[in-house]
Amino acid sequence: MIENIIKLHNWNLPTVCPACGSELDINENHTRIFCTNNCCPSKLSGTILKWTDVQKIKELGLTTIQTIQDNGLFMTVSGLYKDQEKGDTVLSPILGKNWENIKKEINSHKKMTLAKLIAGYNISGIGEKQIVKIISAKKIENLEGFVGENPYRFVCDGIGEILSEKLHSGIVKNIEDMRETLKYVEITEEEKVEGKLTGKSFCFTGAMEYKRSDLQKMVKENGGENFDDVKKGLTYLVMQDLNSTSGKANKARKQGTEMITVEQFLDMIK
Repeated sequence: MIENIIKLHNWNLPTVCPACGSELDINENHTRIFCTNNCCPSKLSGTILKWTDVQKIKELGLTTIQTIQDNGLFMTVSGLYKDQEKGDTVLSPILGKNWENIKKEINSHKKMTLAKLIAGYNISGIGEKQIVKIISAKKIENLEGFVGENPYRFVCDGIGEILSEKLHSGIVKNIEDMRETLKYVEITEEEKVEGKLTGKSFCFTGAMEYKRSDLQKMVKENGGENFDDVKKGLTYLVMQDLNSTSGKANKARKQGTEMITVEQFLDMIK
């Protein structure tokens, strides 16, 4: 496919992976080139790096991960936990005291939510936020609740067919290692925050002085809930211009959702 794209658009694109020499491909939107080899060293190190980022594990940068994988360890997420004893023999002479710090850091982050477990597997386009939505909408209680044959079973508010297919493919690819990882980690419930915004939901729309991600973080920290769209149950639509005639604004007026400014929102949590 990538060779056809090169000929069609006269693009100067690589056709083989610089890390493993395997064939490269391009996604449907022509926005990302990827290696077709699932055992590509770059992919393997990227997955481990994603896991450490999601679980907030320090001491493991990309260079260190690649050094460890060059010695045949930490090739999978479960390997972070299974390979530690072997690492005492193989890696201790190479990494010295850093190896003990690495083990300590990994083992201090064994408790995580189900959303963090799945988000840590570096499935393209799927992050913790999307997983949380699916868990809530589909009433999923454990990892096995994500297993199934229908690739569109995750479709819900904010999750379309494309994302559902991506998650389905990611689960199929990683489920065995996810099950193995569960032997070493503990799944915990997401901590519910009680605060000034408990029981209230917010949707932010339009250009604002503040970053939307920062405002959504404030909502979560104060016990509220974030919506990506105007829908039934939404408490407030937050916008810079209350006279806006955008689709979300008109929908909010139609269903009777209260519209407030960013300043009014900030006053709620002062």
